[in-house]
Amino acid sequence: MKQTYRTIRGAVCRGLICLAGLFAAVWPAAAEGASRSYTYNSRDEAVPTASPYQAEAVLYGSDMGTDGLSAPADLFVSPAGEVYILDSGNSRFVVLDEELAPARVIQPTAEDGSPLQFQSAAGLSVCEDGRILVADRGGQAVYILDAEGRQLKKLERPDSPVIPDNFQFQPIRVEEDSGGILYVLSDGSTSGALQFEKDGSFLGFYGSEEVDVTLEVLMDYFWKNLLTDQQQEGLSRTVPVEFVSFCIDEKDFIFTIRRGNEVESGQVRKLNAMGGNVLDNNTFGDHTDDVQLVDLAVDGDGFITVLDGGSGRLFQYDPDGGTLYAFAGTGTQAGTFSSPCAVEALGDRLLVLDSERCSLTVFRPTVFARSIRQATLLYRDGRYADAMEPWRQVLSLDNAYEQANLGMGKVYEGLGDYQTAMAYYVRGNDRSLYSDAFSEYRAAFLRRYFPVFIVLIVAAVVVPIVLTGRKKKKAVYGGGRPKSKYPVYCMFHPIEGYSDMKSEGSGSFWMANGILLAFLIVSILIRQLTGFPFNTNRTDQFNLWVTVCSTIGVFIAFVLCNWAVTTIMEGKGRFLEIWTFCAYALLPYILLMIFVVILSNVLSGEEAAFYSMAQWIAYGWTALAMLMAIREVHQYSLSKTLVTLLITFLALMIVVVIVAILYSVFSQFVGFIATLISEIRLRT
Repeated sequence: MKQTYRTIRGAVCRGLICLAGLFAAVWPAAAEGASRSYTYNSRDEAVPTASPYQAEAVLYGSDMGTDGLSAPADLFVSPAGEVYILDSGNSRFVVLDEELAPARVIQPTAEDGSPLQFQSAAGLSVCEDGRILVADRGGQAVYILDAEGRQLKKLERPDSPVIPDNFQFQPIRVEEDSGGILYVLSDGSTSGALQFEKDGSFLGFYGSEEVDVTLEVLMDYFWKNLLTDQQQEGLSRTVPVEFVSFCIDEKDFIFTIRRGNEVESGQVRKLNAMGGNVLDNNTFGDHTDDVQLVDLAVDGDGFITVLDGGSGRLFQYDPDGGTLYAFAGTGTQAGTFSSPCAVEALGDRLLVLDSERCSLTVFRPTVFARSIRQATLLYRDGRYADAMEPWRQVLSLDNAYEQANLGMGKVYEGLGDYQTAMAYYVRGNDRSLYSDAFSEYRAAFLRRYFPVFIVLIVAAVVVPIVLTGRKKKKAVYGGGRPKSKYPVYCMFHPIEGYSDMKSEGSGSFWMANGILLAFLIVSILIRQLTGFPFNTNRTDQFNLWVTVCSTIGVFIAFVLCNWAVTTIMEGKGRFLEIWTFCAYALLPYILLMIFVVILSNVLSGEEAAFYSMAQWIAYGWTALAMLMAIREVHQYSLSKTLVTLLITFLALMIVVVIVAILYSVFSQFVGFIATLISEIRLRT
């Protein structure tokens, strides 16, 4: 009995597994999350990539020549190449040399020589002359110390009419530019960074921004003009964006991290002397999860590294703000963090401070990252040919890396090899660059084969004239045609053709099915073979089931809806007649779209107007044919036909919604079955 039960149970499990596998093949599973190292492609999808950095070492207090760190808050690489760590809990600075070996520990002292105790130090900076700047949030002050840690000056809340009465001076970051101007970020400030002269005098605010105008902001503004003060308490508070962290590069550009209402792009900005952003308004950090950007670093070559304190990920961008890759994360192994709070660049290495583990993680670039950096810099300098080898190295490690494919395409385009450049631009998914290379390739091709094209054009004009003897055939509008001629005849004479079909009953159901099959085939050709400048489909992810549903499935649903609607509106068409007439009406679309597909492969992106015009001719012709087909099959007037079609489309939308709901429920059922199978297998 037990053996029989096991046999039956095993058969049932195998059957359910096969069923789940079948449905999984039909309905692709949701994409898995990005791997530890990934990048974003041009479709804004997270795709795995080669590892750009590896954890070289994890240093703790004992490795730094101290008895341990306590609540480390920030780190800074001085102009001399030394690494300063703000050991906030111990009110001191731990200094490492360029090789990250222990150098010294600096215990700051007040002006009277007593130990200087920080309340809640959050930011650290080291000036060119060795002075140390500390932003003490809890102490509501910025301390300026000499190289030995002796207090030189203390900046507190400025007394200025431009500062609101309720402003709280809580410094979290401090930096000095080459002119000696101090920039201080105060926690919660929405007016930008405070600027101080060398002598400590307050200059004003820098980089303040207005409220980001979003739909939520506008709705709040609308309701606040209608509701009482008590009722307004439940509304969200609209505030301008604020800076979270910042740094100053060698050219005195100020890089900031901002947050505020609905800030989803432009979180990182590169501000010039006037406070204007010179970076593209890209999305920084993760594109799907909530981001908690806490710090950023800019190395000597201009590459930007951003730290997400929530996910523990590091995101690196090129000097123009283009995404390169993301890596690291939260965890317990080397190269992951618990609560990362600061990042700095030491040459081509990255240093990340973890406030919870009281550790410093050192990352060194892999061949993948070094090749990307080298190629990027060479290309920026106009040395395209020299950039070829490092781009090849990148592609040998990740052949789908779009930036490398685009880089190789630009190299080959510069060398005049437009066909190879086009192939790389396709892999890099850049239609604009592809169109430029294609235009050059087409021009060279036409110049080479110009005589052949002249002969073909002349032959195409002369041969038909000779064969027909310049005689024009008159169209015959009487009935009695063979069934095989009606599809083409209805295409050019829709009123007479469909009228004769209705009166003679000359429509062919099997010919209509052949047209539907051609409709499906042409739809596949459109999806897969449309020229790259005009094709936004993922040709590598073709799903026949989806194409069948969106073509034949929609046609069947349309015919059913029209039949149901016209049944109660005194329509004269039977179901098979509606099927046949509507199928015949698709012939203009089938024939014209074949021409459109061919046209898309000989036009560049700059000539999109001709492509769009050809498309709209196909759509318009098909719509007119469908209108005449529905009118004649039901013997309606034109106005009643239009009303009937409107109701049909409304019914079709309802059917689509119902099918979508059923699909969602069925997908959840399949997921439940798959989970149940997994549980059964784990328990057996």
